[in-house]
Parts: sequence; structure tokens; C-alpha cells
Amino acid sequence: MATTKRKHYHDDEFDPCCHFETYFGTNKLFNEDVLEDLMEYVNKFLSSKSINGDVLVDITYGVMTYQLFVAVDYFKDIFILESSDSSIEETQKWLKSHPSAPNKSHVAKFACSLKGQRTGWQEQEEKVRRAIRQVIKWDISQQNPLGSVVLPPADCLISVGYLEVVCKDHDKFLNLLRQFSSLLKTGGHLILIMAINVSYLTVGKHKFSTLKIDEEGLWKDLAEAGFVIKMSEKIERKFESSLTDYEYIACLLCYKE
Repeated sequence: MATTKRKHYHDDEFDPCCHFETYFGTNKLFNEDVLEDLMEYVNKFLSSKSINGDVLVDITYGVMTYQLFVAVDYFKDIFILESSDSSIEETQKWLKSHPSAPNKSHVAKFACSLKGQRTGWQEQEEKVRRAIRQVIKWDISQQNPLGSVVLPPADCLISVGYLEVVCKDHDKFLNLLRQFSSLLKTGGHLILIMAINVSYLTVGKHKFSTLKIDEEGLWKDLAEAGFVIKMSEKIERKFESSLTDYEYIACLLCYKE
């Protein structure tokens, strides 16, 4: 029997809203076991006082902006870079509070809880919207993915799940890590969150291929791209799901030499 060919992130079949609702919508299994842990580690890294500045660049796949609900308390200016047109479109809808945009109230509420606040989630959500200066096309098919756009050198770059989802081979993976470095000031920080040893994820009725990277390879690639790891955390897989096959999630705080 022939196997169905897996799709890729930049194919038309990738539905960013379906992806968000499947994995991180309200009352989803991945929320307590993944999303909340990730937000806690982002908060831990940013509150360590080793990261200073105003400019944050976010390069994350789909419409997963949950890390920004934490980061907005540390940075004034946020720039989102995205290589998928459909994800750009849906992110813009959320920024404009469009009725069809994903519901992220549970994300805002958890971000408030990290600060010891039981109320104020609507204000936190609006704070994120106000801080996002631009959503910019990041065309990874080009040597210069930003094209003619010029960004201020970033104090910090956050990337969640992006590299393993968009890269079809190791050369592209290493190239994009170097592109990340080029966006940062010398001494700037990278918060990299990656699924380790993942080969696919499921969105709707389609399976999407991902680049399988192990821990040793990731550490080596970061060093080759000019990054030094300052802090490392791990989110172990706590449940079984056929939606995806990652081993664990690595949460890393690095700086650019």
C-alpha cells in the first residue's frame, strides 16, 4: 500500500488556526503539559536580569504568540517575522481583534498568573497588540529573507518550534540559525524552544514533515552559528498522542558572541 506523502509548512494545506486549536486552544491536553511550561521557562529566562533592551524579534511558526504574552512585560518593541502568508494573515486578524481570530484569553490569563495577578488578562492581551510594531514577511527562499526591510538590531530573539518545522534539510537549519544571529546585537540573546527528535506533526487531516534534530546536533549547530548556551531546560513528554512524535522539548537561553 502506498503511503500518503507528507505536507510541508509552506504548503497551502497548513491551516494555522486549525493548528492552534488542535494543540493550544482552550482546554487542550498540550496546554498544561506544554504551553504553560514553555511560558514559565520564557518568564524564567527573561526575569533572570541577563537580558536588557527594548527590541524583541519573534520568529515562530503559525499563530503561536503565547511567548509574547510574557515577553511584552520586558520589551517595548516587538517585531514578528513569518514565512507563511496564511500565518501572517491570521496574525493580522488577531491583532485587529477579528471575530474569526483564535481565542487566546487562556494564554493571557496564564501570563497574568505568572505575575501573581488573577485579573487583568484583557489588558495583557491589548498590551501585546500595542507592542507589536510590524508583522513582516520572512522569505526563507531568498538569501536575504527580509528583502528591503531594515530592522533595528534586536536585543533578543525568540523562536518557538520554527526551525524544525520549516527546514527541509540540515543546511537550511544551520543557515537560518546564522540568519537569527544576524538579526541580533553582539551580546544579544536567543531564546530557542525546539522539539527534539520530531519527525512529523498533524494538522487537520494532514501530516506535515519536520526536520529531526537531536540534542547533540543542536548544541553543535548553535556553537557553529556563534551562540553560547547560558541556560538549558527540558520539558519531558508526559502523554501519548499520535498527533506528533517529539521526544522532548528543549528550552534554551543563548547569547551571541
